[in-house]
Amino acid sequence: MYSMVSMRRGLAAAAVASLFVGMVLLSSGTAQAAVNGGCAGSADFTADSVGAYTPANDTRDNAIIVPKADGNVAMWEGSVPGENKDFGGKVEIRIGPAWIEVADWGFPDHNGENVDDERSDFGDYNMDELWDVIPKNIAQGIYEARASHSASNVNCDAQFFVKFEGNALESPIVIVAIILLVIFLVLLIIAGRARASAGAFKGRPVLAVIAAFFLAIMIAILLQQFCKWPLDNLTIIILPLVMIVIGLIIAKTAPFGGVSTGIGDARDKARQAAESKLEDAPDSGEIFEDGFESGDTSAWTDE
Repeated sequence: MYSMVSMRRGLAAAAVASLFVGMVLLSSGTAQAAVNGGCAGSADFTADSVGAYTPANDTRDNAIIVPKADGNVAMWEGSVPGENKDFGGKVEIRIGPAWIEVADWGFPDHNGENVDDERSDFGDYNMDELWDVIPKNIAQGIYEARASHSASNVNCDAQFFVKFEGNALESPIVIVAIILLVIFLVLLIIAGRARASAGAFKGRPVLAVIAAFFLAIMIAILLQQFCKWPLDNLTIIILPLVMIVIGLIIAKTAPFGGVSTGIGDARDKARQAAESKLEDAPDSGEIFEDGFESGDTSAWTDE
């Protein structure tokens, strides 16, 4: 009862779920640095001439490219090296330091008991089924993802890169990100304009931090959507921190002009002159002592 059904819900589900984020299933041989276990798997798209993708596609420059042509079919196969009873697995995509689960399979919720211990399978997956769920203009960009498969005597995991290529400008995510990027860039320029009553910062430091942070996030999203860089720690953590420092420098120096500081400078000079006069004026205690010693009591006695 569980033999073929269970196997297909493990290996096929791994392949189909992996294709959901653009990955092939499971992991591969020990030659690849990002692969552990000993499971094997591949996927080949009929709409391209690249050939079968394997876990060797584990770098940004050698990512799996998912064609968006109509009628595209992914032919997949997979196997595990040991006893495959009570199996389970999951697929996750990376967003900065976090890994977000997008699919799972296996025992006990998805009939992964596999009492007949099936250890290999193959099949086809029509990609049009995926595009019916996720529009092609939404599935866009480069992703870093990982998959794992475990059973009674099997433990496999692997990390992959995948590209959903196409016209990025057709993606609503890109359009919104570009609009927001322009808005936050303008806000950063405003934050870098001098104020009349400037303190330690000539510009607006709070606005600069907010604008720089979200500007970095928009840059990260656009890099990902245009298949240049995935959403990893570099673009989600380090880039915003660098942009915040740049924003504070801009707010400190106010390089984009702004209100003339002449009024503020005149006010500062007047304040300094007043403070100087107060420092030069005799102390009230000294005036009192001088009057008392000279015998002049007219200032403090009744006529």
